[in-house]
Amino acid sequence: MAETEQEKPVYVDSGWAPSPLDPLWARATLFQDPENPYIQELAIRGFFDWRINSGDAHVTGAPDVEMDGSRTRRARLGARIRAFRNTDIEVDYEMAGSGRNSGLERLSARTEVLTDTGVTYGKFQPEIGGESRISPEFLPYPERSALTNLVVPPSTLGLRIDRKSGDWDYALGWFTGGDPDDIPEVRGDGFVTLSLGRTMVDSFEGSTQRTRWHFDYLHNFDAGRSGAIPGYDVAGRRSANGGQLVTENPAFRHLVSTGFTLERDRFKFLADFMIAKGDSSVWGLTLAPEWWAIPGTLKIVGRYHYAGSDDPGAIVAGVGSSSDLRFDDSNFLIGNEYHSFYLGANLHLYQDRMILSSGVESITFSDENGGGFDTDAWIWHTGARVSF
Repeated sequence: MAETEQEKPVYVDSGWAPSPLDPLWARATLFQDPENPYIQELAIRGFFDWRINSGDAHVTGAPDVEMDGSRTRRARLGARIRAFRNTDIEVDYEMAGSGRNSGLERLSARTEVLTDTGVTYGKFQPEIGGESRISPEFLPYPERSALTNLVVPPSTLGLRIDRKSGDWDYALGWFTGGDPDDIPEVRGDGFVTLSLGRTMVDSFEGSTQRTRWHFDYLHNFDAGRSGAIPGYDVAGRRSANGGQLVTENPAFRHLVSTGFTLERDRFKFLADFMIAKGDSSVWGLTLAPEWWAIPGTLKIVGRYHYAGSDDPGAIVAGVGSSSDLRFDDSNFLIGNEYHSFYLGANLHLYQDRMILSSGVESITFSDENGGGFDTDAWIWHTGARVSF
């Protein structure tokens, strides 16, 4: 089935080598009959992600924040169905994390109404930025960047029309502003998304280079009344760095992202710039290289992420196993300038479906526009992922 919603990482020059585990993973497909007029394919899918983190955050003028612990970051089970030769149905139920993270993650369908034109409807996550196009099981690093988790909406009810014409692709969507429950209510005026992309494939001296550029825009009609943006609730809570009170959740009205991904031989590179404006303004940059040290087996990954704002406490990030406040908001940091450097290695035991990962992350979080509780942290991430 085509990956219509999220972009799966691909090693350009070669496919995966045959493996004794191929028949086991093939059992996920329960039914397949291209000649059946109603159901052409039925498969189950799942994703389990377990992590151990070790580290400390040193806070200027306040007690340190311990980051040691182990968590199940993802425990997801679902299904995919190909029906009527033109409709792909996807269902995912998440069982890890807090109430805002667990529950029905996805219930959507995409119908190809015309050649190269489709409509996606149901509950799914809007595609804003390069990282949000990568499904969590295929992320090369432990977590999406702090700014992506801060400003990109979670899965919610919506409808999106997409069109592909040559190298170009376009999409226009509308999503409800209801709270991110199992089935969000249709509330308020919601928000709209507009995406434009171009994919270019070239050959250089016997190797293939694939480059995709994107531009995404989101307009939130509900501003501070939206339950989907930001999709978490830390208002009235105090931060782990200095016990600073968060008086209200960020209320972003505009969100813009542009960037590109490039793949050639053993190398892949993602670059993404984002800016969000509303009651406060935040912006940021992500640069993430990947390199196959041993093709198909060992990948070296890195990422530099920057997020900044002129407003005090405008950047809010979780600590430890995840910066995603929808997963865990029990401990979080606030500030106005965030830098993160990550370097790690991923051992691919079976394709990109069974991975052991380990890496170190350095975080510098400035709070100079707030209470002055600057934070410096080192975190060692170790994890195991299995998906089918």
